[in-house]
Amino acid sequence: MKINNERFIKLEKRQLYKYILLLGIILGFLGILTLYYLFFSEILRTLFHIEGAWTILIVILIRIIVLLAMSFYMFHKWLNQESIYLSDIPFLFGLFFIILTFGKMLDILTNFTYYTLDTETFLIILKIRHFVIILTILPMLFLSIGMILYMRSLKEKRKNLRNEKYRDKLRLKILLLILISESIAVSLYPNTTIAGIVMAIIMMPSLLVITWMFFFAYKNKRLSQVQPLILAIGFGMYTISQITRPLIQYIIGETASYIIVSEIIDLTIFILIFTGLIIEANYRI
Repeated sequence: MKINNERFIKLEKRQLYKYILLLGIILGFLGILTLYYLFFSEILRTLFHIEGAWTILIVILIRIIVLLAMSFYMFHKWLNQESIYLSDIPFLFGLFFIILTFGKMLDILTNFTYYTLDTETFLIILKIRHFVIILTILPMLFLSIGMILYMRSLKEKRKNLRNEKYRDKLRLKILLLILISESIAVSLYPNTTIAGIVMAIIMMPSLLVITWMFFFAYKNKRLSQVQPLILAIGFGMYTISQITRPLIQYIIGETASYIIVSEIIDLTIFILIFTGLIIEANYRI
């Protein structure tokens, strides 16, 4: 009887998570579609008057479809585990990919209103996009902070770090502090030029920490359910692409060719990252 009750509780928990995920995804899509509706005429104007706009749209849509497939695969894998936790890698990467999907949908909006909206209105849309960028990276920071605190608990003299509940609370506090400080920074920048600088300052430390975390996991033979070395290489390449992108954009401008090449490079990088997720590490003991 006790075993049946435990199975029922697990099933109820699984169903609850599934419905919350589904609701969140639906609300995300509805929110972005609302923005599309509000600026539909500006999007159409760009599509029919800017050279290369249709190609940009097709490339971004392909990337959205690929990211959606990746996110649903990770969520499916997570929901079919024997036990499910919000700290599981499949769940965190599922969140990462689905929020990134929302981000790419917003990229369509920013790319297709860049030439048609007034500066003030466009800056509001850009800030929404940048808030989503911050949310995208949070699941990976959650994983990274957790590993850092766990490794410190093995060496630190403070016994409270060895307490898992204390580490979880500390991890959430650090994550919340990062979220609040980065959100304030995004809300305060006054123009698009400063926006690029602010986002570079925000993103680079986070991406470097994530890259280091996966490389550290590989060196110390951890996270064996994935391939940390491939993930470290993937996030390392993504970090480099984010560093070089503003420079290339400054040199050649916000042209169709620049956007298309950037999207293809990023798509290749995320396929590499996804490959690292579906291959288990073969550590030799």
